[in-house]
Amino acid sequence: MKTMKAIQIVAFFCLIMIWSIAPAQEKQQEVNLADSTGLPGDNFSLQGALALFKESKSLEDFEKKLNTKDNDVNNLDLDGNDKTDYIRVIDNAKDHAHAVVLQVAISKTESQDVAVIQIEKDGESSAMLQILGDEDLYGETTIVEPAENVEPADKGDSKRGPSAYSPGYQGIYFNVWYWPSIQFIYAPAYVVWISPWYWDYYPMWWSPWRPLPWRYHYMSCYHYHHHFHYADYHRTTYANQVYAPRRNRSAQVTERYRDARAHYKATQATRPARPGTNMNAVRPGRPGTNDAVKPGRPSRPDVKPDSRPQTKPGTRPEVKPGTRPQTKPDSRPQTKPGTRPTVKPGTRPNNSQQVTPKQQTRPSQPARSPSRPAQPSKDKKSRPR
Repeated sequence: MKTMKAIQIVAFFCLIMIWSIAPAQEKQQEVNLADSTGLPGDNFSLQGALALFKESKSLEDFEKKLNTKDNDVNNLDLDGNDKTDYIRVIDNAKDHAHAVVLQVAISKTESQDVAVIQIEKDGESSAMLQILGDEDLYGETTIVEPAENVEPADKGDSKRGPSAYSPGYQGIYFNVWYWPSIQFIYAPAYVVWISPWYWDYYPMWWSPWRPLPWRYHYMSCYHYHHHFHYADYHRTTYANQVYAPRRNRSAQVTERYRDARAHYKATQATRPARPGTNMNAVRPGRPGTNDAVKPGRPSRPDVKPDSRPQTKPGTRPEVKPGTRPQTKPDSRPQTKPGTRPTVKPGTRPNNSQQVTPKQQTRPSQPARSPSRPAQPSKDKKSRPR
C-alpha cells in the first residue's frame, strides 16, 4: 500500500513538472525565433511603447510609464554608464499630424532619438498610428502598428469602431481615435507637450536600474507582441514629413555602436528577413500624395529612359542632315554663277561698240571741207585785168 501511494505521489509530481515545463519550452521557442541583432534597439520594445501609449491619459502620463521598471519596456543604456536611460517625450504637431518623439539625452549637447509615434487624423472620428524605431538603434527603420485582422461589415464607411477601411490603403488599418491619448492630443485645449527634463536633471520619482540581459528583457515584454505587428510601409506619410527634419542623432552613440552596425549589415543577408524592415517594398498609394508607387502603373524611370533616347536621336540625324546638304548646295551654285557671267559680260561690250560709232562719224565731216576751195577764188590778185 505504501508503495502504491509513493508511486501515485511521484506520478502526480511528474505531471505537475510536465505542465510547468511545456509552457516554458514554448516560450523559449518563441524567443529563439527572434534572434538578437546586437544593436541597442533590442533593449526597447516598440510594441510595449504602443501598449503604454494606448493606456495613457496624457503624454506626461505616457512618459512616466515608459520610465517605470515594472512595465518592462525600457532597458536602454546608450551612454554606457551601466544604468538605464531616461526616455523623454516630445510632440511635434502640424495641422492634423503629430510626431511624438521618444528621446534620450546623451550629454548636455547631444540627444538620440529612440523611436517616433506618428499619428494622422483622416476623418472626423478616425485616426491612424505607427511607431518607427530609429535606424541607428535598430539597424534599419522598423515600423510597428496596432494589429487588426477583422474587416468591418460596413467597410469603414462610418469610420467608427476598432478598425477602419480605406481604399487608398492596403487592407484595413486600426482606428485609434478612441484611445485616451489620442483624444488628449486632439482636444481643442491641448498644449503641445515637450518634456521638461533633460540631461542630469530628472524627476524625483525616477530611479535608474541596472539593465537586464537581452533575453530576459525580451521574455518579460513578449506579451506585448500579441496586439501589435510589424508593417512594411508608411501609412502616416505626412507625419513622417513633419518628423524628418527634426530627427536627432548622437555622434557618441554612432561611434559606440559602429562595429555592431557593421556586423549587422554583414550578416543581414544570412539572417531571415523580419517584417517591418523592408522599406523598399511597394507601398499603396494614398490620395493626394506621391510617396508611393501606385499599383498597375509603370514607374516613371522605366518609361523615360527607354522612349526618349530611341525616338529623338534616331529621327533627327537621318532626315535633316540628308535633305539640307543635297538641295541647297546643288541648286544655288548651278543657277546663279552660271547665268550672270554669261549674259551680262557678253551684252555690255557689244552695246558699247554699237554706241561709239557716233564718235567716229564726227571726224568724217571735215572731209567735205577740202572740196570747197575748188570753186573760183575770190582773191583780187587772181582776177584778170
